Amino acid sequence: MMSKPSIHVFMFCLLFLFPSNLMAITTNGISLYPRIHIYIMNGLSPSTLLTLHCKSKDDDLGVHYLNHLDEYTFSFHYNILVPQGYTLFFCGFTWNGKLHWFEVYNWQRDQYLKGANLRWSIQEKAPCLFNHVTQNYDICDFVYT
Repeated sequence: MMSKPSIHVFMFCLLFLFPSNLMAITTNGISLYPRIHIYIMNGLSPSTLLTLHCKSKDDDLGVHYLNHLDEYTFSFHYNILVPQGYTLFFCGFTWNGKLHWFEVYNWQRDQYLKGANLRWSIQEKAPCLFNHVTQNYDICDFVYT
């Protein structure tokens, strides 16, 4: 005769098989799986409208329009059921009739950055990442495709 499953088995299933439930579970106010926050600012010239369209494999965040220095933000949790290295958000940026693509979050590239906030300034020559040391958007080692 089989015994009833223990509360431990139930908790295991809750924690590891249903990751959407992880969003509400905290220990001392710190989430077990912190959210990643992406901020995208229009760093183009003052009269240039930036159109952006961000997506992942599973999510289409729609089209957004940013005036100079306006910011668009979104956040997400890792999908713990997918092997790390596959979390990727990319955006299409259009200004002056020309389309540019860039990965605003790539787990393989960004896993080593401290914190869960990536702040981007979309500039004509390159997307620039906010540098928490200098307090400027001066990490511009990235390229559009």
